[in-house]
Amino acid sequence: MNITHETSMKRCIGAMISSAVVAVCVCIGVTMNLTTLYDVNFDHMGLRTFCMFTVNSNILCGIAMLMTLPYTIDGLRTRNFYLPGWLVDFLFAGVTAVGLTFLVSLCILAPVKGFVLIFTGSRFFLHGLCPILAMVAFCFFITKHIISLRESLYALIPVLLYAMVYYFMVEILGPDNGGWDDFYGFFTRIPSWVSLLSFMPLTFGIATVLRVLHNRNC
Repeated sequence: MNITHETSMKRCIGAMISSAVVAVCVCIGVTMNLTTLYDVNFDHMGLRTFCMFTVNSNILCGIAMLMTLPYTIDGLRTRNFYLPGWLVDFLFAGVTAVGLTFLVSLCILAPVKGFVLIFTGSRFFLHGLCPILAMVAFCFFITKHIISLRESLYALIPVLLYAMVYYFMVEILGPDNGGWDDFYGFFTRIPSWVSLLSFMPLTFGIATVLRVLHNRNC
């Protein structure tokens, strides 16, 4: 086996193991939320858990990781690991989303509700372990496509869509009319204008860091 094929096989095996681990951890975290019908500290459990960006971002990332597995299996068979550009962009979007989840959990939610509460139970997986593993996998193992600056904009789409839904359900519709309460505190714990002006630049910053690390290891 020449050096090129050996390197490709190492990356293929690394991508297979890391993506499988992330997908399994996402399944564990989401299942724990779905099967917990009541939590004294969190209102959105059971089926209501799908209201939360934490859960949706992890599911998006988990699906992207699962979609990577067939390509890793084919890479081992053909000794040529390859990922299509669209899948790398999909992975990029999912990993950026969970990166935002981790940062918000660490810097906004944990100081308010407590680090133990935010990073235990299902939240250990969805707030901490899954995002960290996904970012490590994407930056150091799933590295088969150079990401352009333009592709960084694709990574903002899931966050932008959720932000629009969250704003509508909380600020426009409101809990009295069938909407959501401000369970993340983006409009009650901090001024609403800070949330509106900061989250997309913050997401772009996360995407930029991930893109630089990913491209450096390609």
